[in-house]
Amino acid sequence: MEEKSSLSPVSLLVSILKYSIATIINFLIYGISLLLVAWLVDPAVWGKVDIFISTSTLFMNICILGLDQSFIRFFNEPPHPLDRTELFGACFGLSTLVLIATCVISCVFFPQQVLGIFFTEKMGTIYLAMLFLNAFMAMIGRYLNIMYRMEGSIKLYTLESVVMQFFSKMFFLVAVFINPSFENMVLWFTIGMCIFAFIFMWPNRSWVSFSPQVLFSRANRHLMPYGLALAPTAIMLWLNSLFSKVYISKTIGDGPAGVFSMVSLLSNVVAIIQAGFATFWSAFIYANYKTEQEKIKQVHDYLTFLIVEFLCLLLAFEDVIFFFIGPAYRSGMAVFPIMLLVPVFLIIAETTVYGISIAKKPIHDTIGIGLSVVCNILFCILLAPKFGLYGVCMALAGANIVMFAYRTVVAQKFYCSIVSYKRTILVIAVMFVLVFAACVLSENFAAKLAVSLVGMVVYIIIYRKQLMAAISLAKELIGGFLAKRKH
Repeated sequence: MEEKSSLSPVSLLVSILKYSIATIINFLIYGISLLLVAWLVDPAVWGKVDIFISTSTLFMNICILGLDQSFIRFFNEPPHPLDRTELFGACFGLSTLVLIATCVISCVFFPQQVLGIFFTEKMGTIYLAMLFLNAFMAMIGRYLNIMYRMEGSIKLYTLESVVMQFFSKMFFLVAVFINPSFENMVLWFTIGMCIFAFIFMWPNRSWVSFSPQVLFSRANRHLMPYGLALAPTAIMLWLNSLFSKVYISKTIGDGPAGVFSMVSLLSNVVAIIQAGFATFWSAFIYANYKTEQEKIKQVHDYLTFLIVEFLCLLLAFEDVIFFFIGPAYRSGMAVFPIMLLVPVFLIIAETTVYGISIAKKPIHDTIGIGLSVVCNILFCILLAPKFGLYGVCMALAGANIVMFAYRTVVAQKFYCSIVSYKRTILVIAVMFVLVFAACVLSENFAAKLAVSLVGMVVYIIIYRKQLMAAISLAKELIGGFLAKRKH
């Protein structure tokens, strides 16, 4: 039985908006970075650079052992004998030791074998070392981001998020004005990430501990099983996207890989709606799932409505978006609608899959993403030879849909967060029709605009009650703001 709710819709919305400040600023940095890359970097060079950046993130997710998730899960109730500071030290310290050991073994014994998995050209061991160095810098950013978020330090969270976005998305583009080569760009990327990590890690160095009493305490009986169970999920999520990039690079070429990377990054503009929400949502769910189930169900409808309406806008003005993208990447417009499905389903999943975590059954997350990886590989093998870039994009989108379906069905058995299953299925079906129409009408702006506007109207009809409630909430917020101004 659900306990009585004490959280008003206004306070819930205000909490989400507080965590969205960083999202808005990051979006501006992200957009400027995309434009600079699109106009100044050759697709063949960008394809390799993006694979380098994605590979370093994959290494981070492998070496972190899922302990970032353990840090989130046990932040409010650290397992004996650790306190909160020691919990950070244990999780971060163990992840660091694993990364160092993996780096040494890889660089000394298997440098060319490891690099050969991701890159077509032969590279020196220094690039493998740079991959691990960037992975460590990203790991620092990940742990500090979690710490600020869980402590409710919105200012520090916002500052850290924005600075990391700047150094990971824009700073390395200094290389474009010096020498826009792969070697120069990854060097400047590494320099930028090191600067970022030093700025934020130095003031928090007291949290770091390599004491055996902290690293190898009895708390590991709780931290390690929980983290290791979730680790495959984060690893395979990144592996899914990286596989597509590497597959294109090795079978079609670095140029098409660069176009695919650009379209993939461009499709993630959908995350402007989700990023601040997701940051707030994970902590909110764990703290309030017993008392706020009805609001959690309502949030699913609101978020889905926002996402599908935004999807319609992107489809309607796809030609305008690609007008601002450099001509070298404009061929990606044909597959852009398909790639939009990837972030859309990941975002909707934010409100449908937490039942798995609540029930402490992380194995189902692992199974879901495992199915996705297998499907992506099989779909690529089947579709890419015949359809080329289209085939790879369809494979990635299809794999993410499989993952969404499995995790959602299982999670809803543990914790219901969807008001109407029929409505959600109808919304997804309409989405498929819109994306198919956008692909067929790729060269016809007027027809795409008309179809997308019809889709927006259909979604407004489906979510008319939620829209009216949102309008009432907006009036309440505006009224409260005006009342404060009068006083």
